[in-house]
Amino acid sequence: MFMPLLLGCATVIVSMGIQIFAIVYILQYLFKIVSRASKKANVKRRTTYVISMIMVILFIGHLAQVAIWAFLFVFVGEFGDFQTAYYHSMVNFASLGYGDIVMSEQWRLMGAIESSVGVLMFGVSAGAMLSIMSYLLAHDDRIKSQLDEIKQHSHKAHDG
Repeated sequence: MFMPLLLGCATVIVSMGIQIFAIVYILQYLFKIVSRASKKANVKRRTTYVISMIMVILFIGHLAQVAIWAFLFVFVGEFGDFQTAYYHSMVNFASLGYGDIVMSEQWRLMGAIESSVGVLMFGVSAGAMLSIMSYLLAHDDRIKSQLDEIKQHSHKAHDG
């Protein structure tokens, strides 16, 4: 039981590293896009684009985490091919628990650990998306207010 626990915990750290990297990349991307968008009026299209890209990046991060677990399952000899290991890993990570492929008694603890980290990483992704969407919507409101104020001043200057 010690070896699966040790390998599982080490892989949890790798999974967390991937998730943290994805979120840091997303935040850098977000701030770059938002700073550029402040000069442009079409914030709805930008917001839709940014949210879509963030979802894609987070999903790719999850797929990478599943792949790391699948490589581990192949490495320890639990599965003979990567395709089966990846499928089983995806089922574990998403906490589906189909049961169509069952790990051996020696390594099954790693499946439970992967399910736990999958729930955690999906939760982190959902929290990140909620925070980012709140930020974008608040930023969009500020830009809209600024543009309305500029239009109002330009009309006053034009009329006066």
